[in-house]
Amino acid sequence: MQRKILDSRNKFEDLIQMAKNSEQGMEFLYSSLANLVEPLQNIIPAATVNKQDEFEAFLGGKIPQEVEIHPPNDINSRGRCKRIKKGKEKKAPRKRMCGKCKQLVDHDARNCPNNVVGSYFKFATMHDHS
Repeated sequence: MQRKILDSRNKFEDLIQMAKNSEQGMEFLYSSLANLVEPLQNIIPAATVNKQDEFEAFLGGKIPQEVEIHPPNDINSRGRCKRIKKGKEKKAPRKRMCGKCKQLVDHDARNCPNNVVGSYFKFATMHDHS
């Protein structure tokens, strides 16, 4: 049945391609198709196909009335489980030795408050070219 449908569509496409360049050819094709409608309706009674039957025919099986979905028994998450810490539990910033002010503080030479704006970059570029 599917093969006949496919062959019929191919033949119909071929007829359209042959007749598309001529007004007389398209008129003949159109009138011939119009003459086929009534005899075909007499042969095949009008079948009322609802959407569910159409879907089941397309899928090739019955659609269940009630679908039961169960949660998975075991969950394998990727990575490790990590707890989100509260503000009280978070560590204070690590103290480090600043190369500029030579103190144990929570900044380094790049963001030291004693820096003059741009002096670090001038210092670094002068020594890179040597």
